[in-house]
Amino acid sequence: MILTLILIFAAAFVVMEFVAWSNHKYIMHGFLWSLHKDHHLTDIAGKPVLQKNDLFFLIYAIPAIVLIILGFSAGNPYLISAGAGITLYGLTYFIFHDVVYHQRLPLFRNPKNPYVKAIIKAHDAHHRPKDRTDFNNFGLLIFSRRYFN
Repeated sequence: MILTLILIFAAAFVVMEFVAWSNHKYIMHGFLWSLHKDHHLTDIAGKPVLQKNDLFFLIYAIPAIVLIILGFSAGNPYLISAGAGITLYGLTYFIFHDVVYHQRLPLFRNPKNPYVKAIIKAHDAHHRPKDRTDFNNFGLLIFSRRYFN
């Protein structure tokens, strides 16, 4: 049972990268661009400023919270494990995207890790397109190897 719970936890975490990628590409840069646009227009480096884009936090947090509450209520560790995997992805996203890349908290300046540097390069490419149709790198943790160079 422990192995199954670990696999569910890991699967929920990994699946969230693809959920985040597709939501970012087709929803945030699609019909909800009006909520996401301020994230691309506002320079928040070093300034912990709330944006309309921050409402997307709820879109990701609510399912995780519901799974965890239902899991505890029903005594179902599988739901708790899935909710915890989604929650860890959310925390990971917050750390790499909001803290490391956008510097919304004054931590982790000048990272030395090659993977973290590649995340920053990939996200730079996403935030500096030529025009609205030039966006790429919609995910956070999975991206082209060219950003490691």
